[in-house]
Amino acid sequence: MAVKNRRLTPKNQRHEYTESIQMTSAPETVLWTMLTSADVSRDHIRGAAVESGLRATSSDEDRINIEIPFSLRKRRRAARLTATVRPSARGAEIAWTGDSGPLNHYHLASIEEKLPEGVMYYHGLEDSALRAGLSLGGPTTLRVIVREMARDETIRAIGMGHLDETEGYIVLTTRRLLVIEASSHGSGTLLDAPHGSIEALSLGKRITGETLRVVLPRGPVVISRLGHGEGHGIVKSFREEIKERARFVPSLSGHSSAPGSPKSTTEGVTFD
Repeated sequence: MAVKNRRLTPKNQRHEYTESIQMTSAPETVLWTMLTSADVSRDHIRGAAVESGLRATSSDEDRINIEIPFSLRKRRRAARLTATVRPSARGAEIAWTGDSGPLNHYHLASIEEKLPEGVMYYHGLEDSALRAGLSLGGPTTLRVIVREMARDETIRAIGMGHLDETEGYIVLTTRRLLVIEASSHGSGTLLDAPHGSIEALSLGKRITGETLRVVLPRGPVVISRLGHGEGHGIVKSFREEIKERARFVPSLSGHSSAPGSPKSTTEGVTFD
């Protein structure tokens, strides 16, 4: 499968329509999910930290302190990160916190890049990107998207496009359609539309690429310049998600759908 390598130039713009839900992490905390046991995950984190030139010590059974030594040559201040590792249904959940000030995402990315391949859980992001023929780069790029996911959220399809004039990742999950600014230092989620808020979703094609027209309660939103097949994949996955939900939550005459739930039919999902 041909892999697209599209360079993005994010701009500091945010779309007005945002319907937020609870995220998996607060601004002072970053959550990881690893597919190995808590004990093995701790060993992987210690090894990755040492390989990154940092010092790893354990303060108790659950916590690992990562000491970042001062370096005048690297213009690096001394700091400490703490990883709290606990068992989870998938393996282990790691909560990263900083002892003073905001977390240093550069050091977290360095540790993540040194972990063995396949031990991190990315909510189905890698498979979705592969189906779209989209190259997302390394863990730093993956983390930009994954940090917006809730614990039980799975990514169904992904593309790259523009909302207004801001470039970002167009992400369809089992719960929402998101536009996430494509920058590790960007403004985060530009559009957050739960399935139940999407009144219609249609695909169009232009010389500049595919477009998605999303009809929301406040009016339509147009996402433009998606790569060939990316918009189609998002619309197709959204239609499949609606059908799947309808199998388990059949519509009842005279009753509206539960908030946040997609409609029980594929009405409004169109391909131009």
